[in-house]
Amino acid sequence: MGAITTSNCRNLRNVAASAMAVACSVVSAPTAAQGILEDVVVTAQKRSENLQDVPMSVSAIAGADSELFRFRDATDIAVQIPNLQATNTAGDGFPIFSLRGVAMSDYSFNQSSPVATYIDEVYKGNPAIQGAQLFDLERIEVLRGPQGTLYGKNSTGGAVNYITRTPGYSETEGGLTVGYGNFNRRDISAAVDAPLREDTLGLRIAGRWAEADGWFDNRNPGVEDGNAVDEYGLRASLAWQPSETLEVILRYTKTDQRAVNYGIQPFNISADGLGGGVYGLYNALGATDKVDYQRKGLDFWEFESDQDARRELSNQALALTVTWKLSDRYVLTSITSLDDGEALNPEDTDGSPLDVLSIPYYGEAEQYTQDLRLASNGDGPLNSIVGLYWSNEQVYNATTIGFFSDLDMNLDGRIDAFDCADVAGTAFLGAPVTEAGLNAEITLNGLGFSLADFAPASCQFDNAFAQERTSQAAYLDSSLALSEAWTLRLGLRYTRDETALSDFSGRILAAADGTPILNTIPGDPEDVFARAGKRSETEGEWTGKLGLDYSSETGMLIYGNVSHGYRSGAFNAQAFLDPSELTYVEPETLDGAELGVKHELLQGALRLNAAAFYYRYYNQQFLNIDGIIQTLVNIDESAIAGMEVEVEAALSQSLIVQAGLGLLSTEVKEGALSGVDLAGNDLLLAPASNFNLTVRWDIATLEQGTITLRADTSFTDDFYFDVYNTERTASEAYWLHNLRLDFLSKHEGWQLGVWVKNVSDEEYYTSTLDLQTFGFDYGHIGAPRTYGAELRLNF
Repeated sequence: MGAITTSNCRNLRNVAASAMAVACSVVSAPTAAQGILEDVVVTAQKRSENLQDVPMSVSAIAGADSELFRFRDATDIAVQIPNLQATNTAGDGFPIFSLRGVAMSDYSFNQSSPVATYIDEVYKGNPAIQGAQLFDLERIEVLRGPQGTLYGKNSTGGAVNYITRTPGYSETEGGLTVGYGNFNRRDISAAVDAPLREDTLGLRIAGRWAEADGWFDNRNPGVEDGNAVDEYGLRASLAWQPSETLEVILRYTKTDQRAVNYGIQPFNISADGLGGGVYGLYNALGATDKVDYQRKGLDFWEFESDQDARRELSNQALALTVTWKLSDRYVLTSITSLDDGEALNPEDTDGSPLDVLSIPYYGEAEQYTQDLRLASNGDGPLNSIVGLYWSNEQVYNATTIGFFSDLDMNLDGRIDAFDCADVAGTAFLGAPVTEAGLNAEITLNGLGFSLADFAPASCQFDNAFAQERTSQAAYLDSSLALSEAWTLRLGLRYTRDETALSDFSGRILAAADGTPILNTIPGDPEDVFARAGKRSETEGEWTGKLGLDYSSETGMLIYGNVSHGYRSGAFNAQAFLDPSELTYVEPETLDGAELGVKHELLQGALRLNAAAFYYRYYNQQFLNIDGIIQTLVNIDESAIAGMEVEVEAALSQSLIVQAGLGLLSTEVKEGALSGVDLAGNDLLLAPASNFNLTVRWDIATLEQGTITLRADTSFTDDFYFDVYNTERTASEAYWLHNLRLDFLSKHEGWQLGVWVKNVSDEEYYTSTLDLQTFGFDYGHIGAPRTYGAELRLNF
């Protein structure tokens, strides 16, 4: 599925041809009719540079575009960027990125993605400190490939940078946007720039609030719909420039989500039903009136959950950026940050009226970081950035998995702690612990069953732990101009990580009331609250890049580089039943090679960027399941190859077209999970092809203002959600289309827009899991068609 073949790209043939036709039309069109593309300035290399001068694969989205296209989460970004995929497996505010096939499969709160997320140059590794950040943005930058020099660890796949708007010093200005859409969606966003002292002190305050009913229609009477919205974000930025050589920016951000949580769609339900026949058996025994669930008579966006608990995600961040121009040649930058977040994610994992499986997650995180760097900006041939980095992250994590909590397993007429005790006693000790349990065992034996067969029914697996990780790094990024055309680039970074795990406790609890039944980790037979001793792991890694680029007299940039990236090792947060599960895995590493070209044609009316790459990926981290034992392990080696092509063309002064194509081939070279040899398999979240097209057309310019149509479409080829390449749970190829029509008044004082997302009501999955042990597969689904209108006032 992940190989780049003619058959895999068949769906793109006509679209690719159309895209090439667009490019050709630009070349053949009269120059006088063409518009000029605006320069795109990025800070991907920790300097302000024209995107076309940056010798790496970078895509940028302007903040204004993210607002107009109503970006709300990571999946909205991904469809605009070639070879970027995203899923919200743990709900909104928990983005999981896959970039060029580099992804993660363990979404535990103590884990960090191999695609790093940065907000105003501050690393946000833990999902509890990310939150609803997509408001008042200057731009979004996506850096492909290992970023081991300037960004450090956990950027083996690349980095996603969110850059927020900064205060101005001269004029008071701002805007207010109000919107309404289907599912009773209400939005308010606002920002104001207020100079407090002209040319010296500026304040910017921005915020966003959104609330909507759930679009996942819960047909269970009296239970609210899933995938609702109830969130706000607030950011205050204070900028102080006492002189031309010094600028200080202090940012405070607060975000909060408390919406009815996402729903799960159970699909591929077995013939025995969701529950695997257990309810049918106990119904026949007269212990319940429930039967195993079959999802019947429902459309794609309907489900029948018994839960409407609210997801809670709250965080705040404080960041101080100091930029001091020491001389005409040297600039010193210091970035200091403090983040604090808390997340509760109550999941009805089976998505049904039964209590087959439920998993509430809870996490807390605090992070402190300090980045200090010195950059040279001289006219000489050699320029460098040298820096020191330090961070400390403290995480508390608690997870509970409940099984069949609505069944009277020991047939005593009550649902209580003894149901779990009898099931666990039979499974772990060889016999039930109550007289009712003994009688139930006799009855079940007569039917060819045992209480042990249903373990862990009526029980909960529970774990909790604290983790602290301290990271220190020193780095150097240099460029040497060999001539006017050739530049040699070298980057090196050494990172030292120390990770300490403490107070790890694994227990079996009664699902009915949470009564502790058995301590499993560390396995104390007497103290159910016992905790494992402190464990610590230290690792160090060199990362970096070596590159050479050529700039032609016509402005074309050709570049090549080799790089090495590193993702830190990790403790297994999914250890529940045995001390042997408490594993620590080795770091992931990636060696990559990239060759790219960037060029502007027709006096700036056509922009073409392309890159090809090849990776060797070592020690990717995966959960390994052996019976009921889960360990975190490394897959030995994989290979990834692919390319991206991005074209932007001003066909006229009123029509701009952007297109992007990503091709990807992934293959596990060596590795096994759960006794399965994975050699030859595709990596997860790695479609062989993806395509996006955006058109912005000023349809008419009237005396009163301008009417503008914005349309975008994206294609994602089929791909797997697991490295086992389970066809049953794979994603089929799909298209998504969005439209927006705006009227902007003549003096830009106000703007009225109407929008539609997922115009064709496309049905698609954003994440799936194989849970056939319980008689079903687990699915997150994409949103249906949504639409609305909004009014923006500028002052």
